[in-house]
Formats: sequence, structure tokens, C-alpha cells
Amino acid sequence: MGRALFISIAGHGHINPTIGIVRELMNRGEKVTYIAGEEFRNKVEEIGAEFIGHKNFNMANRVGGSLSLISDKVSLDTIMKSDFSNMILDVIETFKEIIEAVFNSKDRFDYIVYDSTFIFGVEIGRVLNIPAISSTTTFGINETILKKVVEKLSLGGLMGVLNNPSILDFARYLEESFHMKFPKTLGEVVRQGTINFVYTSRYFQPYNESFDESYKFIGPSIIDRKEAIEFNINNPENKKVIYISLGTIFNNSLEFYENCFKAFGDMNVQVIMSVGKKVDIKTFKDIPSNFEVFNYVPQLEVLKNTDIFITHGGMNSTNEGLYYDIPLILIPQFADQPIVAKRVAGLGAGVVIEKSEVTPEKLKQAVENILSNDSFKTGSKKLGKSLRDAGGYKRGTDEILNLKKVEVLL
Repeated sequence: MGRALFISIAGHGHINPTIGIVRELMNRGEKVTYIAGEEFRNKVEEIGAEFIGHKNFNMANRVGGSLSLISDKVSLDTIMKSDFSNMILDVIETFKEIIEAVFNSKDRFDYIVYDSTFIFGVEIGRVLNIPAISSTTTFGINETILKKVVEKLSLGGLMGVLNNPSILDFARYLEESFHMKFPKTLGEVVRQGTINFVYTSRYFQPYNESFDESYKFIGPSIIDRKEAIEFNINNPENKKVIYISLGTIFNNSLEFYENCFKAFGDMNVQVIMSVGKKVDIKTFKDIPSNFEVFNYVPQLEVLKNTDIFITHGGMNSTNEGLYYDIPLILIPQFADQPIVAKRVAGLGAGVVIEKSEVTPEKLKQAVENILSNDSFKTGSKKLGKSLRDAGGYKRGTDEILNLKKVEVLL
């Protein structure tokens, strides 16, 4: 029996894909300690893992706008003048809290599984002399992809980040206290782990031929979520079903929902719309009769009976929709979403509408295009099969335990 350490500093989209692996590891006799934001305590403890909380700092929410630099030509000097520079102290404090929790623990860990946004995972593994497994919930990043990113950047502000006095002080603290090295280049920031989990398929991954065998494209971790409830769609006439959800961050756009009412209210379709917990459904006037509007729905249950999924293009939602062979209409908001949307469209599994260009007419046109063109279903089926064949959380668990066996032999 081994002891695993999982680490994450990010939000739901980074925690959720790991839950299946954590549960499966424990089912096979491993003990798991999970360090994450305090808001995830119940999610982790309810599956039986030990939880160590750090202050809730959601990097995805804070730097999301800046991360869109992957798809837009942006100067890092501009980013440094934004909220990005103001959050350096918060980042350092969170990293410090996590690192101290690891090295002050009385447990001896056999391996670490760290979210790729936690840039010290490899260093912790090196110092503790244990395997370090990267967990990437976006597309995988290697030197080939990194070069593509760098081509889009003006790097004048990079040295400003690395030479920030707070960063330099933190680097000295890590070296003196734990013999850890602070990354000094972009290449060191995205260093490979012993193995690297990517929660999609190799087919879906851009530039997939450039990734070596240390990258394990294990697909989405589709599990029976404990909070899932039976969900029946009211569709006695067996109409085509459209499911609309913008995820957990950008789901309070009332204008977008009104555009959906106008686009689909007179169509011969049934629409399920999830608007999130922050929206008061009573705010909507004259909801069309073919719409069902909810603050929350069990997404996987809905997707099983959906014909078109309108989504923000977050990696988890995209993978889940494609897993069930559903063509997508993607309205990317930030971060990796434009890249995900472009890839889906490029593989013939969906249509992209830029968020600034959403109108009732474009939404309706996109739906009619997908319903009248079988090629979208063909594309989504091919992607869906690649995701199902990738192995999911069970393959991820196998890879970890096989790595343990190799380490013992060495």
C-alpha cells in the first residue's frame, strides 16, 4: 500500500478530473492526501481522502484574461500592468502555504500528483526523491506548443516578473529552507513530470505528434458523480434537444440567455438551459414554452439525451459533450477556451461563435447548420470514440501503479 499526495491550487475544472483517479487509487488500497483550496474539503473528504486546505485562491479566475494571450498577440508588459502583477503576493503566499504543508507533514509520500498550474511539483518530487506526476486539465503543453505561445508574445515584461523583489525573496526562501530551485525560464515553468496526465485524447490534442510517451492522454474522468440525480427531460414529442450551459464562471450573462430565448423560442426543439446559482430565474419574463430553465442540472445525465450542446468551451464541458458524441456550438470566453473551440471546429465536430458576435440570428443559424449537416455528427462521433478509448480514470490509476512497480525495480 502506497501513499499519494495530490496538489491543486486551481478551481473546479482542475479538481474534478482527478476525483475518479483518487477514488480508484483508494479502491486499490492506496492512501491519498489532497492539498487544495478549502472550498473543496467536502468534495475530497466524502470520497475518503485526507484533506489539507489552503486559502482559496483560484488562479484560473484571476489570470484567465491574461491567459488568453495563447490565442491573441499580447504584450507581457500590458499583462504586468493588469491584475496579474497585483496578485504576485497572493500566488507566493499560496505556494508557500502548500510547500510548507508538504515538508512539515509527518507522512512519507511515495509519489506526488500535482496540477500543472502548481509549478513546483517537479521540484518537490526531486527533493523528496519520489515520482512527480503532472495533471493537465487543458491541452498538453510541451516545447513545440511553448514556441507557438512565445511567437505571439512580446516578452519585455517577463524579466520584470522574474526580477520582482517578492519573487526573488521567495526564491531565496525556497533554496534556503527546502533546497528547492525556482524556475527561471518559461521552459522550466512547464517542466515535464515523470509522467504527464492530459485529460483528453491524443487525437484531440493539437500538435499531437510532438508529444513523447511520457504524456498519457487518458481522456476525461467520466464517473458516476455522487451528487448526480435522475433527470428527465420533458420531451413527449421527441424533439431535438439543445442543452445550454456556460459553465461555473461565465454563467450570469442575462443578455446571452435572452438571445437564446429569441433564437430558439419558435423552433421545433426542446431546450434545457442551466443558468447557474447566481441568476434568479424569476428575472426572466416570458420564457418560451419549449424551454426548461434551471439553476443547476446534473450535466452528465442531461448530455446522455442531448443533440446539440451550446457551451463556453471549457475543457471539461467540451470533453463531456464529445464523450457522448454531441456536436457543439462553442462560445469561448477566456484562457484555453478559444484554443479548444478552434480545435473542435477544425476536427468538424462543432461551430464557433465569438462572444462579441452572439446574436439570436447567429445562434439559430448555427443550430440549423448542425441539424442539417450530418458531417458534424460524424466529427463528434470520431472525437467521442477517441475519448472513450483513452481509458479515463482507470487507465490513469494503472499508469500510476505501474510507475510505482518500475520505481521499486529500479
